[in-house]
Amino acid sequence: MPRVRLLGTPRIVGLPESHPSPRGQKSWALFARVALAERPVSRRHLVDELFTEADDPLGALRWCLADLRRAFAAPDLLRGELLSIPRDGMTVDAWELIEGTLGEHEIGGHLLEGVTLRDAPGFDTWLLLARAHMRARSLEELRRVTLAYLGAEQPQRASVVAGRAAALEPLDQDAQELFLRSLVAASRPGLAAVHLASCEATFAREGVTVSPALRAAARLVDDRPRTRLQAGVVASSLLRAGSDAIDAGSVDAGIETLRRAADEAALASDESLKVDVLMRLGAALVHATRGFDGEGAITLHRAMAIARSRDDDLRVAECLRELAFIDVQAGRHSSAERAIREATAIADVSADRALTAGVLAIAGMNVADQGRHAEAAAKLRRSVDLAHEANRPRQEAWSLGVLARSLLLGGDVEGALSASDASIRLCERERWNVFLPWPQSWRANALLELDRDEEASEVAQTAFALACELGDPCWEGMAARSLALLSLKAGDIHSAEEWIDDARTRCNRIQDRYVWVSAYVDLARIQVATHQGSPLVESLTARLREDAIRFDLPEFAALASR
Repeated sequence: MPRVRLLGTPRIVGLPESHPSPRGQKSWALFARVALAERPVSRRHLVDELFTEADDPLGALRWCLADLRRAFAAPDLLRGELLSIPRDGMTVDAWELIEGTLGEHEIGGHLLEGVTLRDAPGFDTWLLLARAHMRARSLEELRRVTLAYLGAEQPQRASVVAGRAAALEPLDQDAQELFLRSLVAASRPGLAAVHLASCEATFAREGVTVSPALRAAARLVDDRPRTRLQAGVVASSLLRAGSDAIDAGSVDAGIETLRRAADEAALASDESLKVDVLMRLGAALVHATRGFDGEGAITLHRAMAIARSRDDDLRVAECLRELAFIDVQAGRHSSAERAIREATAIADVSADRALTAGVLAIAGMNVADQGRHAEAAAKLRRSVDLAHEANRPRQEAWSLGVLARSLLLGGDVEGALSASDASIRLCERERWNVFLPWPQSWRANALLELDRDEEASEVAQTAFALACELGDPCWEGMAARSLALLSLKAGDIHSAEEWIDDARTRCNRIQDRYVWVSAYVDLARIQVATHQGSPLVESLTARLREDAIRFDLPEFAALASR
């Protein structure tokens, strides 16, 4: 069975060397366009994308189709009016990359490297977006492999894989950070320092600010003098102190204390303590502060590796849930789905209602981000019920808040208002202010849909004020977006423009932003620009479409293609 490489220089593997390869770039462009289409592609569509400049467009298409049949020694390939590539007749590396089954050594090439068509603008647009999507999938898979190696205490192998991701996307701070952390873990701090300096120079040339997390990634392990106490005793004490500090709102101090706890726990013989410390630190890095998801993911993988070695499935599932949350926010939905599947299997066996509620919540969030709101609502309603039965009010509030989004975007405005109100009540009862701006923003959006604008404005302003107090970019962006649309509806175009620009700045100010919120804000930005009659509408729409394809957000890709 022939194997087709589309990542890197395209070629066919598995046929005799004497067999002819496709003769032209257009043949490879045609093959890739059909192979990567979600549904069969008509001949007319292919002519419009690839051959409009030819003297005989249909004849040029027939020649390329015949060229591909000859190259694959497959006379029945690509016949008929609607064209597709059968999956049982060959393997294609791009298919495997999308499915998450491509071998790690094959990941990293650019789609159709070297293929450039000068007379096919329609195909060029498709190729630009397809390359962005494949590059994002490559980075996602390389990240997954790197984290697995780090969790398994194989930093040398991790640094090799992470280095390929860093080279693939030099301006991706997540990839650079993971490479730096891998180098430090592999005891190569000098190389990490050199690479950090190179990153800083590259970003400076592009006008990009280096994140604190990227600089911290090259940091050596704390070398302060150790106490005479046993490491386990010190780690337990630091775990309590760090947790208390975070609960009291001293996030930075709490995380530094938990990092020291992790260093001490690594020297102790208590494996259960190690998992406790690493899980608490990982969760704090992900939820209590923003911009350190990379370090949080590595920490959680280390905790999960120890939990696996102890057959502690419940803790494994908890780590998987947190890791899936990180991936959902970053638009890595395939990686999130993989973690969710394993966590779901553990939760089903354990019959632990609290665990199942948490896993279902992330599963609902994942499919909601991909625009599958009916499916999301079903998962989230079940999560709400289980959290209530397990007496987990914060989980119940979280699931209700995410449910409100899917209900509103699915057209159930009254249901969204009810869910957001219930979430707000629980947050206020539990004094859980860190999540409160999210359901408040969705309540404002629902009220706006119901033409209760005065109420909506009051709720949105309250959400924005609290979000700013918390310093959460996601919440700030959501609330500012609501205020922009309220201004637009009131006819205050200048205020709407100011609010939406502010929303975009706020939600994008950290590297590990929630990409769905960023796209949702950009959609409103297009709405404001359209109302203004701005010439920027076309470029803003193109940018949203590109981001939607890169981050696997089909709902926004469809809206941007209208």
